[in-house]
Amino acid sequence: MNITIIVAAGKGRRMNSDENKVFLSLNGKPMIFHTLKKFQDCKEVGKIIVVTRKEDISKMNGIRNKFNFSKIAEITEGGKERQDSVFNGLKACKGKENDIIVVQNGSNPLVKEAEIVECINEAKKHGAAVCAFPLKDTIKKVDNGFVDRTIDRSNVYQMQTPQCIEYGLFMKAFQNAQKNKTKATDDTALVEALENKVRIVNCSYENIKITTKDDLRMAERIMMEENNNDFRFGIGQDSHAFSKKKKKLVIGGYEIPNENGFDADSDGDIILHSLFNAISSAIGERSLGYFANPMYRQGIIDSREYIRVTLDNLKEGNFQINNVSISIEAARPKLEPHSDRIKESLSKILGIEKGRIGLTFTTGDKMTSFGLGKGMQCFAVVSIVKIIL
Repeated sequence: MNITIIVAAGKGRRMNSDENKVFLSLNGKPMIFHTLKKFQDCKEVGKIIVVTRKEDISKMNGIRNKFNFSKIAEITEGGKERQDSVFNGLKACKGKENDIIVVQNGSNPLVKEAEIVECINEAKKHGAAVCAFPLKDTIKKVDNGFVDRTIDRSNVYQMQTPQCIEYGLFMKAFQNAQKNKTKATDDTALVEALENKVRIVNCSYENIKITTKDDLRMAERIMMEENNNDFRFGIGQDSHAFSKKKKKLVIGGYEIPNENGFDADSDGDIILHSLFNAISSAIGERSLGYFANPMYRQGIIDSREYIRVTLDNLKEGNFQINNVSISIEAARPKLEPHSDRIKESLSKILGIEKGRIGLTFTTGDKMTSFGLGKGMQCFAVVSIVKIIL
């Protein structure tokens, strides 16, 4: 059997994050999701062991359950150093002598399936193999801020993951390391200490370990390029007259205090209705009424319930919202003082940062019914992008 150990027990100090970096958002999902999915979908992998910090085990379990990562056999606690974490994972494998152990950094989510398979196959032939790419840039040894010497970069490779090693050989390597108190930041270095040769498997320069925020941004761009920049746009519009009856005025899921609401079957939320149609049109779905009318007949009038329908459709199509732009025409009430509250509400509903929400207002200058204060009109434009899974 080929068993994968996903190492995700780091603290991410260089990311300047308070949480484990593998939980940071990458293309709309936790970074670890993308790594796990590569091995969940790889037919050459039989089971997965995840090694993480004790305080992150519950969160990792939540990801396993939410995304149905059925190959995860165990989530175990990491050690003080990476080498200790890998050994904890190795012990949890309960492998056989000739099983191939595939060690993968949780922060290497851009590995390709072909690279995983080739590394496994080379480990079966040679006992150990590692994905790596040759250095492209000139490397210099520096001493006290000055160049000491230039290092010949020919035949110099940068190690990445996966690193694949036969279970029996791997156990011997760890036993030797413990005996000699050897420390290594690279799994195959322990095998090298036994004087066993390690096969290099050339991998893409995109197979990077995400360590800094710059790496994270680069990974986002790579994923978008891999998907041929599948950007889509949608536009939606809605308008309502003010009600003569006493009714709450709800805009963007936020209740405007001391103002009367709209003449509508639902709460008449013009922003959420416009956004519904914008998102739905971007993914090739139908208009608000098609989905909302049956819900209204069931007594559902909260527009937040309506928009959840199109957000679910968005998710099922593996899209995420990139940004939204909203413009409202209304002579009354003055909405600018409520702009931040409306954007905060929309941020929670849509699951995007406030900075990705544009919200502008115009009075209509008495040119239309909305400009005369008889109601409000809203236009919404949304851009969405395909998520690489």
